[in-house]
Amino acid sequence: MGIYLFTPEDLMRYGSARPEQLEVLREAILGKKDILIVGSSRSGKTKLVEALIHYIPNDWKVAVVTSYSEFKPFKPNVLVIDTQFDQRPLGVRTAEVIEKLRRIKPDYVVIDALHTVDSARIFRELIDEYAFIVTSLAMNEDIRSEVKHWLRLDEETFKKFDVVVLLKRDFRTGKKMIDRIYRVVDGSLVEVV
Repeated sequence: MGIYLFTPEDLMRYGSARPEQLEVLREAILGKKDILIVGSSRSGKTKLVEALIHYIPNDWKVAVVTSYSEFKPFKPNVLVIDTQFDQRPLGVRTAEVIEKLRRIKPDYVVIDALHTVDSARIFRELIDEYAFIVTSLAMNEDIRSEVKHWLRLDEETFKKFDVVVLLKRDFRTGKKMIDRIYRVVDGSLVEVV
């Protein structure tokens, strides 16, 4: 049995995203903007990442840093760096990932690994070299404090993101969707759609 990966069209079909939301995200990707995707556990962060990768041109390299073995390199230009937990210190694992990313020289770096690497360090050290899509937990709508907590980002690093996508999950129905999309302007979140 094959693995099915969500596309932008699937997100629209299931009511998880509206066309105008996907257009904002498509333009952000083509403009190599840094995107932060936040939501509660099981809100669809990884599925949204899968769908957004479809917008990345096939001649761009994509490096996906993940601790979830479920993420598959579904396009020839997608390289997966698996960071499943091992006994080595966090700093050692993170330095290894940074070294791999510098060797790959991707156009986009996707970080979908919360506890197995220091995502904030990777972002801080490589933000001027590559575009990023980073996922983070957010258990409430105070996005800034949630991201600072879960990713251990400081204010200056948070300000380097261009777009923030807030996901929500209706726990009664299980429906997952893009709730809001913000642009980061001088450190403030300005709602777009």
